[in-house]
Amino acid sequence: MECLTFNAVLRIEAQNLDGFYRVVAVAAGKQMVWLAYVGPRESGSGAPDVAAGATMPIDRHALTSLANESRLAVVDLDDLRSLAREESLSDTARRLWDDRQAAMRLFLDPLQLSDSLYATGGIGRLVRRALRDSNTSRATVYRLWRQLCVRGFTALALMPVFDQCGAPGVLRPVEGRRRKPGVKSPQERVGEVDPHPQRGVTADDRIRIAAHVARRLKPGMTYLSLYDDVVRDVYVKRYVQTEKGREAVPPEQGTFPNRRQFRHIVETEFKALDRLFKRTTKGHHARNLRGLVGRSYDGVAGPGHAYAIDSTIGDMYLRSAINPAWIIGRPIVYIIVDIWSTAVVGFYVCLRPPSWRAAKAALFSTFADPKLIAELWGYEHRLVLEPVPTAPFTMWCDRGEYLSAGARETSLRLGFNTAINPAYRPDLKGMVEVLHRITKDTQYSEFVPGAINARRRELELRPDAKESALTLREYVQYLHMVFTQYNGHARRESRNFAELIASGLPATPAGLWRFGHEVGLGFRRHIPHDQLVAGLLEPKTMFARRDGNFVESLQYEGDLAIEEQWSAQARNLGVIERQAYCYPGFTGKLWVPSTSGLREFHLRPNARAWPEVTFDEWRDALGVAALRRSEREHQRLCDALRHLDTRHELVENAIERTRAAEALSSGAQLTTREARDLEASSLGTTLLARAGSVPEQSPAAGPTSTPSSDYDAMMDDLLAGVLQERTA
Repeated sequence: MECLTFNAVLRIEAQNLDGFYRVVAVAAGKQMVWLAYVGPRESGSGAPDVAAGATMPIDRHALTSLANESRLAVVDLDDLRSLAREESLSDTARRLWDDRQAAMRLFLDPLQLSDSLYATGGIGRLVRRALRDSNTSRATVYRLWRQLCVRGFTALALMPVFDQCGAPGVLRPVEGRRRKPGVKSPQERVGEVDPHPQRGVTADDRIRIAAHVARRLKPGMTYLSLYDDVVRDVYVKRYVQTEKGREAVPPEQGTFPNRRQFRHIVETEFKALDRLFKRTTKGHHARNLRGLVGRSYDGVAGPGHAYAIDSTIGDMYLRSAINPAWIIGRPIVYIIVDIWSTAVVGFYVCLRPPSWRAAKAALFSTFADPKLIAELWGYEHRLVLEPVPTAPFTMWCDRGEYLSAGARETSLRLGFNTAINPAYRPDLKGMVEVLHRITKDTQYSEFVPGAINARRRELELRPDAKESALTLREYVQYLHMVFTQYNGHARRESRNFAELIASGLPATPAGLWRFGHEVGLGFRRHIPHDQLVAGLLEPKTMFARRDGNFVESLQYEGDLAIEEQWSAQARNLGVIERQAYCYPGFTGKLWVPSTSGLREFHLRPNARAWPEVTFDEWRDALGVAALRRSEREHQRLCDALRHLDTRHELVENAIERTRAAEALSSGAQLTTREARDLEASSLGTTLLARAGSVPEQSPAAGPTSTPSSDYDAMMDDLLAGVLQERTA
C-alpha cells in the first residue's frame, strides 16, 4: 500500500481497530507494519481499551482488505498547539525544547525506531539508550513518546506549550499588571485581534459571585440558570424604560465573567460535597447521597432480635378465583425480614389497602406455626428456617398504619417493641426495600403472566392486565417458592466469618439464622396460639340461626355448636351472635372463643363458596351480585307482568266458552260422576283411535260405557302399544 509511510495517520473503522493510528515502523520485505494508537475517531465511542502511544503489529494484507472495503483512509491531524513559532519561545522554553530533542533523538530516527520494533517488539531498547545518553527520567521519556505518537514524529511535537499550563488550585486574580490567566482564545493563538477580549476575574468578582451563589442556589437549579441570575443581579447596571416597563440592558461582551469563569469560581469557592448538598434536599441527601456509616445489622445481637416490615403494591395483575374472567388488579404485599440474618421470616398478600388489620395478618403469618400457614394458603410446607420464627424483640416499621393506637395496643398485648422510622426514610430499613425489588425483578424476568415493571415507563413496556393468569392464592404460592429459594441459597459471603465456616453451615440467610440460634445469639418469644389468633386475626360476627351458623353469609359447622345446641336455642329463643376470628386469606377455617379456649369451625361442604376463596374475593362476588340485583328484579317484574296478562286472557276465554256452552245446552243435565265417566271414556277412545287399536266412533253412536276402574289398565295398554310401535 502506498499509504503505509512513516508518520502517516490512518483512520480505521473496524471492530478491533477503531480509531486513529500513526505508522511508526514500516520496512521493505516485512509482512508486519507497526502502528501506534493515537485516539478514538469520536469522543467516547468506538475506542479500543488501549492508551495513546500503544504499539501493535498489523498484517499488511489486513490493512489492504480494510482499504479495499473503504474502512481505512489516510488523514491529517492538525493541532493548534503546532502553530506556535520558535521566535515566540522564551529562553527557558527553548532550553527545555533542546533537552527534549536530545532525549528523543533516537525516536525521531525512523531507522532506529524500526530496528527496535522489529527486533525486540517494543521501544525498551531505545528507552534505555535515551536514559543513558541524557539526564531524563523514564516517565518523561514515555510521556514524550506518547506526545510524538499523537502530534507527529517531528521536532515541533516536542515544543513546550506553556500557554496552556498553570498551577492548579492556585487563585490568580487580575490585579495590577497581572495578565488574565488561563487558556488563550483561538484568535490569540492564530495571531488575530479579538474584538471583544474577555477580561479576567478579580477578587471582587469572586466575592460577589460566591455570596450570590450561596444565597440563591437551591435544589433543582442548574448552573446555566444560576449564571443568568448572577449576570442580571450583579453585572447589569443600566435599564431602559419602555412601554412594557423597565428592561435590563445586557452588559457588553467581555466586560463580565463568562460561564467558564463563573463555573471555576463556584467550584473553587465551594467544596464538591457542599455544592451537592446545596443542590438537593436534606431528605434526598440523607436517603441517597450521604456517606455509608455502617451496616443495617450493626447493633443487632442476633437472629430474632429485630424484624423489619414493609408493604408495597405488587407488580402483578391478578384474577379472581371465583371467576377467572374478572381482573382484580394488583395486590398489596407485606414482607417481614430478620435484620441480622437477612432471612424472610414471613409475608402476606391481600387485596385491601395497607392498614393495621392487614399488617396484623402479616404478623400472624410470621408468628404462627408455619404448617398452619401452609395449610391456609395451600402450599407444601418446607422447613427452611430452623428453628421456626417467633415474635421478635423489636419490630422496625414506617409511620402510617404502624403509628396507630391499634398497633400500640397489639404490641403491648403480645410483648414486642415497635421502632418507628422517621418520615421519608425508607433507607433505614433498606433490606426490606431490596427484597421487594428482588421479588419484582424475579417475577418480571421469569415472564410470569401479568407481571409488570413499574419502574420502567417506556411505552413498549406498558403492561396489559388481560395477560394476567394467577389468582391471589396462586400468587402467594409463587412468592413462597421465591422466598424459599432466597432463604436457602442467597449468597452472604461477606458474613462468612470463621465460626460460621467451622460450623459447616452455608453463608446464606437460612444458614446465618440457624447458626445464630445454635451459638446462643438468637432471640425467641413463644406466644400461645390462642393469643396470636385473638390478638392478630380479624374478628367477625357469627350468627347462629335455626338453619346453621353463618359468617358473611357463609355457613360453618363445628363441635361447639353441637355441644351447646345453638340451633335449638336459635329456633326457640332467637338468633345467637358469637365472635369469630378468621384469616383473611382462607375461608375454610375460623376460630370461635369458648370457655375451654378457641374452637375451630370449618366451612360446610355445601356452602356458597369453596375454602380456597379469600374473604376479599367473596366480598367482591357479593358486590357483583348486588350490582346485578336491580337488573334481575326488573327482568322478573317484566316476566311476571307478561305471564299475568296471559293467565288473565286464558281465564277470560274459558269463562266466555263456558257461558256459550251453557246457553246452547238443553235437556237433562248429567251428574258429576256421569260427566267424569263420559270424559274418561271419550278421552280413552280418542287416544286408541289415534294409535290404530280401535276405529274411531262417530259422535252419533253415543258414549261407550267403560267403567272408570278400568281406566288405568286401559291407559297402560295404550302406552305399551305406543312404545312398541315406536321401537318397531
